Amino acid sequence: MRLISIFKSVYSLSPFAEYRPSFLLMKNFLFPIWFFSSILFFRSCLAIDLSSVNMVGIRIGFWNAVEAKNMVAPPEQEVLSKVTAPYGDFSFSAGMKKGFALGFSLGSCYRGETRYHDPYGYYWKRVTIYPISAELKYYPFSGFKKSRWQPYVDVGGEVVSGIENLRFGEYSGSLLFMEGGTNTYLTFGWHAGGGIEFILSRLFVIGADFKYRGVNFGQEVGGLKNYSGPEATLGLSYILKGS
Repeated sequence: MRLISIFKSVYSLSPFAEYRPSFLLMKNFLFPIWFFSSILFFRSCLAIDLSSVNMVGIRIGFWNAVEAKNMVAPPEQEVLSKVTAPYGDFSFSAGMKKGFALGFSLGSCYRGETRYHDPYGYYWKRVTIYPISAELKYYPFSGFKKSRWQPYVDVGGEVVSGIENLRFGEYSGSLLFMEGGTNTYLTFGWHAGGGIEFILSRLFVIGADFKYRGVNFGQEVGGLKNYSGPEATLGLSYILKGS
């Protein structure tokens, strides 16, 4: 203790004492950088083969219904609809080893309002699309040297539900005598794409996923039959255990 007291006395008299606040500030600044760097760049035991583990996660992004921009309105009517809408899903991946994994997801795409204007006034339809998907994922580099960056390709199919809610604004036409409320439509779809995942830690994986969805109801759901288009998401997954 006496030695520590002597050291503090000598340090207080040294020319470096005036820089002590700067040293403390630098220490407080460098510590979080060191902490997050140790998480992101610590490599031991993180080169996991993602085709051999089970994961559960969440993804958020956008779904682009390309045909929405080509929607043709009936005579004397104007139709306004979104092309790009927010999308999110809960996902599960079951590792099969040797580069393959099975993926499952429950998604939701809120299309918002499709508004109809004509000489009688206006009304709108709110549409939400719910795809329940299954897919086969393949990690082409799983047999090589393990890396924290692991790209993949996938292909799959889905059962898609479209829920349409009819609402009236200031409208005096014959639609007032039509049944409103909620209508539900079902169809089958497909998707193909790929992405890349990064092993953040022993338990967490972040990733970016890109795919093209083919979804056609065959009848109008919120003024649109074909909801096919590209989808892009970012996600976070939790590693459950090895398969």
